[in-house]
Amino acid sequence: MKVAVLKEPEVIQLEDIKKPEADNDYLIVEVKACGICGSDVRYYKGENPWALHTLGKNLPNPPNIILGHEWGGIVHEVKNPEFKHLLGKRVAVLAYNTCGVCEYCRNGNYNLCKKTMHIGHGAGWGTMDYYPGGMAGYCQIWNTHVCEIPDSMSFEEATLLDPISVGIHAITKSDIRPGDDVVVLGTGAVGLSIVQAVKAFGADKVICTDVYEGALEIARDVGVTRAVNIQQESLEDGMREIGMNGANVVFDTVGTAETQKQALHILRESGTLVNLVANMTQASYELMDLAGEKRLITSANNNSSDFLLGIKLIQNGTIQAKKMITHVLPLDEVQTGFDIMLNKEQQKVMKVVLVP
Repeated sequence: MKVAVLKEPEVIQLEDIKKPEADNDYLIVEVKACGICGSDVRYYKGENPWALHTLGKNLPNPPNIILGHEWGGIVHEVKNPEFKHLLGKRVAVLAYNTCGVCEYCRNGNYNLCKKTMHIGHGAGWGTMDYYPGGMAGYCQIWNTHVCEIPDSMSFEEATLLDPISVGIHAITKSDIRPGDDVVVLGTGAVGLSIVQAVKAFGADKVICTDVYEGALEIARDVGVTRAVNIQQESLEDGMREIGMNGANVVFDTVGTAETQKQALHILRESGTLVNLVANMTQASYELMDLAGEKRLITSANNNSSDFLLGIKLIQNGTIQAKKMITHVLPLDEVQTGFDIMLNKEQQKVMKVVLVP
């Protein structure tokens, strides 16, 4: 089968390798669509975003990672009789599995498990010739980690379930309440997901920012209260325009010293700042910046309930996933897909989807 393999930083190439086989633990999905995530771009550049978020340190990546953790397809082969009913089903995948016995797993925080095995990441597998990922004709996935999707949802839309569930997980950490006003800093795929999903949690006014006008156009199209291009106007002016006097919740999907400072400045007393980015940036603040019971928390990864809610929010129209997809390319053009993602402002891109 054909796969897109990250050989080393900034070297991704197509190869033909043996198709994986089902066994008692894994079934095989024929991949119908796979998204290029922002974290895939970071892997391409040589970073390890999973290790930064979950382990708190940057680790080198092994060679021969088949990238891709945002994917869906049709169950092609099942070995375990208990899961035979899944054969032929249209599915999206939960791309990571955990040890199940550590303190994090047993306390329900399995998204923080240090022994995670991750499709498309190279994490947790030990040494392998090729690390499995969704940028392939077929991919193995744990029997327990496929979720059926409705016929009304395209496979291309299903590729957005991972960033949507990451956004939903951040919302669940925020202690949001009905009627709260929300600011989302950064309007990439996760930011756009938050902008839409907070409606299901009762948010009132929602404002988002970016320097990329293409992303802000999509945000306006999916119903954000106000979208602010911070190269052209200030966030504070945009907030005043819609009668927003501070924010109850701020989501920072950018992760710079500047966005941290701005987020704390606009946060109301007893409000919550949720950081979704882990990097090596040094950000400073004064203790007074947290006065008035302001909270600063982080959000990492997602869990199965977030993923299942994401399916429902696409299905009922709360999240308009189709409007977030700007490019669909054949897998043969994977390098073009990464080139587009690396120059997204010039290419007017939000989500690039590869179709094997």
